[in-house]
Parts: sequence; C-alpha cells; structure tokens
Amino acid sequence: MPRGGTGVATKGRVLPLVAVSGFECVDALLLAGFAIRSRSDSATILERDLRVVVVPDVAMLTPEDLEALLRDAGIAYDDFLDLLSETPTEPDVQIENSGIRRTIPPANGAQRR
Repeated sequence: MPRGGTGVATKGRVLPLVAVSGFECVDALLLAGFAIRSRSDSATILERDLRVVVVPDVAMLTPEDLEALLRDAGIAYDDFLDLLSETPTEPDVQIENSGIRRTIPPANGAQRR
C-alpha cells in the first residue's frame, strides 16, 4: 500500500490511509492537467476546465479533506494514487510548467547555497 498503513472508512467504503501533504497533492493535480490559478501562504488554488480545487498548505491532509479534494477535482482515488507515484520525491525537483520551485531548508538550520 503506497505511503500508508491501514485504512479509513469514509461514506461506507474503506480507503487505504495515505499520508499526503498539500504540496504532494498539488504536484499530483498538476500531473492530472490542473494549472495553478493562485497561491497564498495557506493554500494553492488550481483549475482545469470548469473545476476549481483549493489545496491547503498542510503537512498532511486528513482523509476527509483528501476525499473532498478528489471529489472537487473529479479524480478517482486509485487514479490519484497513480499520480502520486509519478510525482518527484526530491523537494528540489520542479514539476514542469508549475511555476513553482519548492525547497526545504536543511534540518540543522544551515543556509543553503
């Protein structure tokens, strides 16, 4: 089971528990054809066709939030897991055409050059 352990029951079905951050969700949605409309300190707004998805900038999405995001995006859970497996795992890797480059500072607080 990718990035998870057991499962969580939502609306009568059990989904595998997936630890996914807001940034990882954005990366997967970019691969699904969404484009970033805007970004703030607390969320990223993406759009594709007539669908608009607001992804909070959190370390881990709750299963309920993830389910709501996927419903808004019109993406099946299994398809989302496939997209997650295609996203870069290196924080410095930029997804093409996203306009965003993520960097994570070193854990010891040293400055990155």
